[in-house]
Amino acid sequence: MNETTGKYRAPALEKGLDVVELLSEQEEALSKKEISEKLGLSVNELFRMLYVLEERGFIAADQDTGKFRLTLKTFELSNRHPPLERLLTAASTELQELADKTQQSCHITVLHEGSMVVVAKQDSPYKMGFTIRLSARVDVHGSGSGLAYLAFQDDRQAHAILEGTNATTEQKQVALSQLEKIRRQGYFVGASPQISGVTNISYPLFNSKQKVEAVLTMPFLTLNSDSLHHQVVSFEDSRRAVGQTAETLIAAIGGVYPSDI
Repeated sequence: MNETTGKYRAPALEKGLDVVELLSEQEEALSKKEISEKLGLSVNELFRMLYVLEERGFIAADQDTGKFRLTLKTFELSNRHPPLERLLTAASTELQELADKTQQSCHITVLHEGSMVVVAKQDSPYKMGFTIRLSARVDVHGSGSGLAYLAFQDDRQAHAILEGTNATTEQKQVALSQLEKIRRQGYFVGASPQISGVTNISYPLFNSKQKVEAVLTMPFLTLNSDSLHHQVVSFEDSRRAVGQTAETLIAAIGGVYPSDI
Protein backbone atom coordinates (compact mmCIF):
# COMPACT_ATOMS: atom_id res chain seq x y z
CA MET A 1 0.00 0.00 0.00
CA ASN A 2 1.35 3.41 -0.96
CA GLU A 3 1.84 6.02 1.75
CA THR A 4 0.89 9.58 0.81
CA THR A 5 3.38 12.08 2.20
CA GLY A 6 2.08 15.27 0.56
CA LYS A 7 0.42 18.24 2.24
CA TYR A 8 -3.14 17.12 1.51
CA ARG A 9 -4.76 13.80 2.32
CA ALA A 10 -7.90 12.12 0.98
CA PRO A 11 -8.09 8.86 2.99
CA ALA A 12 -11.12 7.37 1.23
CA LEU A 13 -9.67 8.08 -2.21
CA GLU A 14 -6.29 6.68 -1.17
CA LYS A 15 -7.90 3.45 0.02
CA GLY A 16 -9.83 3.11 -3.22
CA LEU A 17 -6.64 3.58 -5.23
CA ASP A 18 -4.91 1.02 -2.99
CA VAL A 19 -7.60 -1.49 -4.00
CA VAL A 20 -7.07 -0.77 -7.70
CA GLU A 21 -3.28 -1.05 -7.41
CA LEU A 22 -3.53 -4.26 -5.39
CA LEU A 23 -5.80 -5.94 -7.94
CA SER A 24 -3.52 -4.83 -10.79
CA GLU A 25 -0.72 -6.88 -9.23
CA GLN A 26 -2.75 -10.09 -8.87
CA GLU A 27 -3.03 -12.92 -11.38
CA GLU A 28 -6.14 -14.27 -9.63
CA ALA A 29 -9.27 -12.51 -8.38
CA LEU A 30 -9.44 -11.72 -4.65
CA SER A 31 -12.26 -11.98 -2.13
CA LYS A 32 -13.25 -9.13 0.19
CA LYS A 33 -11.49 -10.90 3.03
CA GLU A 34 -8.29 -11.34 1.02
CA ILE A 35 -8.30 -7.68 0.00
CA SER A 36 -8.90 -6.55 3.58
CA GLU A 37 -6.05 -8.71 4.87
CA LYS A 38 -3.57 -7.54 2.22
CA LEU A 39 -4.42 -3.86 2.76
CA GLY A 40 -4.90 -4.02 6.51
CA LEU A 41 -8.47 -2.74 6.30
CA SER A 42 -11.69 -4.07 7.76
CA VAL A 43 -14.31 -5.61 5.47
CA ASN A 44 -16.69 -2.85 6.58
CA GLU A 45 -14.22 -0.19 5.42
CA LEU A 46 -13.95 -1.89 2.04
CA PHE A 47 -17.66 -2.38 1.39
CA ARG A 48 -18.50 1.07 0.01
CA MET A 49 -15.23 1.39 -1.90
CA LEU A 50 -15.73 -1.94 -3.64
CA TYR A 51 -19.33 -1.05 -4.43
CA VAL A 52 -18.40 2.30 -6.02
CA LEU A 53 -15.42 0.89 -7.92
CA GLU A 54 -17.65 -1.85 -9.33
CA GLU A 55 -20.42 0.62 -10.21
CA ARG A 56 -17.90 2.80 -12.07
CA GLY A 57 -16.52 -0.19 -13.96
CA PHE A 58 -13.00 -0.26 -12.50
CA ILE A 59 -13.44 -3.68 -10.90
CA ALA A 60 -15.79 -6.61 -11.48
CA ALA A 61 -17.01 -9.39 -9.20
CA ASP A 62 -17.19 -12.98 -10.38
CA GLN A 63 -20.82 -14.11 -10.36
CA ASP A 64 -19.95 -17.52 -8.91
CA THR A 65 -17.23 -16.76 -6.37
CA GLY A 66 -17.87 -13.09 -5.62
CA LYS A 67 -14.14 -12.43 -5.96
CA PHE A 68 -12.97 -9.16 -7.47
CA ARG A 69 -10.67 -8.51 -10.41
CA LEU A 70 -9.51 -5.39 -12.20
CA THR A 71 -11.27 -4.55 -15.48
CA LEU A 72 -9.73 -2.81 -18.51
CA LYS A 73 -11.27 0.53 -17.51
CA THR A 74 -7.94 2.06 -16.46
CA PHE A 75 -6.32 0.86 -19.70
CA GLU A 76 -9.17 2.36 -21.72
CA LEU A 77 -8.85 5.69 -19.93
CA SER A 78 -5.11 5.85 -20.51
CA ASN A 79 -5.64 5.18 -24.21
CA ARG A 80 -7.98 8.13 -24.62
CA HIS A 81 -4.89 10.29 -25.05
CA PRO A 82 -5.23 10.92 -28.81
CA PRO A 83 -1.60 10.49 -30.02
CA LEU A 84 -1.09 7.27 -28.08
CA GLU A 85 -4.48 5.91 -29.14
CA ARG A 86 -3.72 6.60 -32.81
CA LEU A 87 -0.24 5.14 -32.41
CA LEU A 88 -1.53 1.88 -30.92
CA THR A 89 -4.17 1.60 -33.63
CA ALA A 90 -1.58 2.00 -36.39
CA ALA A 91 0.92 -0.23 -34.58
CA SER A 92 -1.31 -3.30 -34.73
CA THR A 93 -0.80 -3.50 -38.50
CA GLU A 94 2.63 -1.92 -38.87
CA LEU A 95 4.35 -4.10 -36.27
CA GLN A 96 2.93 -7.23 -37.88
CA GLU A 97 4.26 -6.17 -41.29
CA LEU A 98 7.66 -5.29 -39.84
CA ALA A 99 7.96 -8.66 -38.09
CA ASP A 100 6.89 -10.54 -41.23
CA LYS A 101 9.37 -8.61 -43.40
CA THR A 102 12.38 -9.08 -41.11
CA GLN A 103 11.50 -12.28 -39.20
CA GLN A 104 12.35 -10.35 -36.03
CA SER A 105 10.22 -9.30 -33.09
CA CYS A 106 9.54 -5.63 -32.35
CA HIS A 107 7.82 -3.53 -29.72
CA ILE A 108 6.83 0.01 -28.73
CA THR A 109 7.57 1.56 -25.34
CA VAL A 110 6.58 4.75 -23.54
CA LEU A 111 8.14 6.45 -20.53
CA HIS A 112 6.14 5.84 -17.36
CA GLU A 113 7.21 6.33 -13.74
CA GLY A 114 10.94 6.09 -14.39
CA SER A 115 10.85 3.11 -16.76
CA MET A 116 10.15 2.37 -20.40
CA VAL A 117 6.94 0.32 -20.51
CA VAL A 118 5.98 -1.97 -23.41
CA VAL A 119 2.56 -0.90 -24.75
CA ALA A 120 2.55 -2.82 -28.06
CA LYS A 121 4.54 -5.73 -29.43
CA GLN A 122 4.76 -8.28 -32.21
CA ASP A 123 6.67 -11.53 -31.89
CA SER A 124 8.78 -12.94 -34.69
CA PRO A 125 6.84 -15.22 -37.07
CA TYR A 126 9.86 -17.53 -37.13
CA LYS A 127 10.03 -20.50 -34.74
CA MET A 128 12.89 -18.87 -32.82
CA GLY A 129 13.02 -15.27 -31.69
CA PHE A 130 13.25 -12.75 -28.90
CA THR A 131 10.04 -11.89 -27.07
CA ILE A 132 9.04 -9.45 -24.35
CA ARG A 133 5.73 -9.35 -22.51
CA LEU A 134 3.22 -6.55 -22.85
CA SER A 135 3.49 -4.04 -19.95
CA ALA A 136 7.06 -5.16 -19.17
CA ARG A 137 9.30 -2.43 -17.75
CA VAL A 138 12.86 -1.86 -18.95
CA ASP A 139 15.50 0.49 -17.57
CA VAL A 140 15.75 3.93 -19.13
CA HIS A 141 19.53 4.14 -18.73
CA GLY A 142 20.34 0.62 -19.93
CA SER A 143 18.02 0.03 -22.88
CA GLY A 144 17.91 1.11 -26.50
CA SER A 145 14.38 2.36 -25.94
CA GLY A 146 15.39 4.51 -22.99
CA LEU A 147 18.49 5.96 -24.64
CA ALA A 148 16.57 6.79 -27.82
CA TYR A 149 13.99 8.56 -25.66
CA LEU A 150 16.59 10.48 -23.65
CA ALA A 151 18.57 11.56 -26.70
CA PHE A 152 15.77 13.80 -27.95
CA GLN A 153 15.16 15.62 -24.67
CA ASP A 154 16.97 18.80 -23.73
CA ASP A 155 19.75 18.43 -21.16
CA ARG A 156 17.57 19.50 -18.24
CA GLN A 157 14.82 17.02 -19.14
CA ALA A 158 17.28 14.16 -19.70
CA HIS A 159 18.88 14.73 -16.30
CA ALA A 160 15.47 14.99 -14.62
CA ILE A 161 14.28 11.73 -16.19
CA LEU A 162 17.41 9.90 -15.05
CA GLU A 163 17.02 11.31 -11.54
CA GLY A 164 13.64 9.59 -11.40
CA THR A 165 15.17 6.17 -12.08
CA ASN A 166 17.13 3.72 -9.94
CA ALA A 167 20.31 4.22 -12.00
CA THR A 168 23.58 4.75 -10.16
CA THR A 169 25.63 7.90 -10.70
CA GLU A 170 28.00 5.98 -12.96
CA GLN A 171 25.13 4.51 -15.00
CA LYS A 172 23.62 7.97 -15.46
CA GLN A 173 26.95 9.33 -16.69
CA VAL A 174 27.37 6.46 -19.16
CA ALA A 175 23.85 7.04 -20.49
CA LEU A 176 24.35 10.80 -20.85
CA SER A 177 27.65 10.29 -22.69
CA GLN A 178 25.85 8.40 -25.49
CA LEU A 179 23.06 10.87 -26.19
CA GLU A 180 24.81 13.26 -28.57
CA LYS A 181 25.84 10.43 -30.92
CA ILE A 182 22.31 8.99 -30.90
CA ARG A 183 20.82 12.40 -31.62
CA ARG A 184 23.17 13.01 -34.57
CA GLN A 185 22.44 9.55 -35.94
CA GLY A 186 18.68 9.86 -35.41
CA TYR A 187 18.32 6.44 -33.78
CA PHE A 188 20.05 4.03 -31.40
CA VAL A 189 21.94 0.87 -32.33
CA GLY A 190 23.78 -1.12 -29.69
CA ALA A 191 24.33 -4.52 -28.13
CA SER A 192 21.75 -5.61 -25.57
CA PRO A 193 23.25 -5.39 -22.07
CA GLN A 194 21.08 -8.32 -20.96
CA ILE A 195 21.22 -10.87 -23.81
CA SER A 196 24.25 -11.88 -25.88
CA GLY A 197 23.67 -11.99 -29.63
CA VAL A 198 20.92 -9.36 -29.54
CA THR A 199 21.45 -5.89 -30.99
CA ASN A 200 18.82 -3.28 -30.18
CA ILE A 201 17.59 -0.94 -32.92
CA SER A 202 15.51 1.90 -31.46
CA TYR A 203 13.82 4.79 -33.29
CA PRO A 204 12.02 7.67 -31.55
CA LEU A 205 8.40 8.31 -32.55
CA PHE A 206 7.66 12.05 -32.53
CA ASN A 207 4.28 13.67 -31.95
CA SER A 208 2.89 16.89 -33.45
CA LYS A 209 4.85 18.97 -30.92
CA GLN A 210 8.15 17.42 -32.05
CA LYS A 211 8.40 15.56 -28.73
CA VAL A 212 9.06 11.84 -28.34
CA GLU A 213 5.72 10.12 -27.86
CA ALA A 214 7.14 6.58 -27.81
CA VAL A 215 10.04 4.48 -29.07
CA LEU A 216 9.99 1.66 -31.63
CA THR A 217 12.55 -1.06 -30.91
CA MET A 218 13.66 -4.20 -32.68
CA PRO A 219 15.83 -6.55 -30.57
CA PHE A 220 17.68 -7.93 -33.59
CA LEU A 221 18.61 -11.57 -33.04
CA THR A 222 21.59 -12.76 -35.07
CA LEU A 223 20.61 -15.86 -37.06
CA ASN A 224 22.83 -18.21 -39.06
CA SER A 225 21.44 -18.66 -42.58
CA ASP A 226 23.67 -21.71 -43.24
CA SER A 227 22.14 -23.72 -40.41
CA LEU A 228 18.61 -22.40 -40.90
CA HIS A 229 18.48 -23.26 -44.62
CA HIS A 230 16.61 -20.13 -45.60
CA GLN A 231 17.36 -16.52 -46.43
CA VAL A 232 17.99 -14.34 -43.39
CA VAL A 233 17.26 -10.61 -43.60
CA SER A 234 20.47 -8.69 -42.93
CA PHE A 235 20.95 -6.36 -40.00
CA GLU A 236 21.17 -3.27 -42.20
CA ASP A 237 18.03 -4.19 -44.15
CA SER A 238 16.25 -4.76 -40.84
CA ARG A 239 17.43 -1.40 -39.50
CA ARG A 240 16.13 0.36 -42.60
CA ALA A 241 12.81 -1.46 -42.21
CA VAL A 242 12.54 -0.24 -38.60
CA GLY A 243 13.26 3.30 -39.78
CA GLN A 244 10.58 3.08 -42.47
CA THR A 245 8.04 1.75 -39.97
CA ALA A 246 8.93 4.59 -37.59
CA GLU A 247 8.24 7.11 -40.37
CA THR A 248 4.86 5.49 -41.04
CA LEU A 249 3.89 5.54 -37.36
CA ILE A 250 4.98 9.16 -36.95
CA ALA A 251 2.81 10.12 -39.92
CA ALA A 252 -0.11 8.16 -38.43
CA ILE A 253 -0.12 10.33 -35.30
CA GLY A 254 0.50 13.58 -37.16
CA GLY A 255 4.01 13.70 -35.81
CA VAL A 256 6.73 16.11 -36.86
CA TYR A 257 10.48 15.53 -36.78
CA PRO A 258 12.49 18.13 -34.84
CA SER A 259 13.98 20.69 -37.21
CA ASP A 260 17.56 19.80 -36.29
CA ILE A 261 17.31 16.11 -37.30
